[in-house]
Amino acid sequence: MDLNDYLVRIGQKIKKIRAERALTQECFDDLGENSVPVRTLQEIEAGKSNFTIKTLYKISKKLKIKPKDLLDV
Repeated sequence: MDLNDYLVRIGQKIKKIRAERALTQECFDDLGENSVPVRTLQEIEAGKSNFTIKTLYKISKKLKIKPKDLLDV
């Protein structure tokens, strides 16, 4: 699997978990400590963003899972 495929799979996993928890993309952009801009989350979920560990951490906090769970695809 190449990097682009890996990013797409991670994005799909984030989107799936977010949907299962009935969270909108806007919920991640609440200006709190773990805020992630909507556009950034859209790009990650579409597999178009090579995101940072910091962003992955923030997303995992919002989803209430460990960052490693998002990377295991």
